Amino acid sequence: MRTALRRTALSLSALTLTTAGTLSIVSPAHAAANFTIPGVCGSSYHEVHSETRSGYNKTSDGWGTVIYIKFGYSPSTGKNCAFVQKSTTNYSYGEASGLSIALRRKSDSAYAYNGGSFKYYAGPVYLSAPHTCISADGWDDWAGSWSTGWYACG
Repeated sequence: MRTALRRTALSLSALTLTTAGTLSIVSPAHAAANFTIPGVCGSSYHEVHSETRSGYNKTSDGWGTVIYIKFGYSPSTGKNCAFVQKSTTNYSYGEASGLSIALRRKSDSAYAYNGGSFKYYAGPVYLSAPHTCISADGWDDWAGSWSTGWYACG
């Protein structure tokens, strides 16, 4: 009986240590650095384009990537999706600060917008754009205003 209790206690101790180790590995800051098109836009979306913008950041030389702009497309919905994500070297990464994205359709200037004060990313925004180009523009406190070129024309 004592041996069985000791084994149970040891098993519970090991489980607690394993759980504690797992929780420390998957911290919110670490998870936020790995946003993907399927994870943010939906499982039917795949990444079709991405860009970066530079600005003053936490690297040793003080300059580098501060945001990632990611574009996705879903063949099943026929829609484009986009979001803008802060880099982990962005001074406001993990803190609420100004961030926005507008996904634009070239043929008629229609757009989808998301902006405000965000810790990690703005968006997703969705827009159907058959047979025309799309672009995105927005704002980040460390990159300033930014704009992509037209792409995915067709």
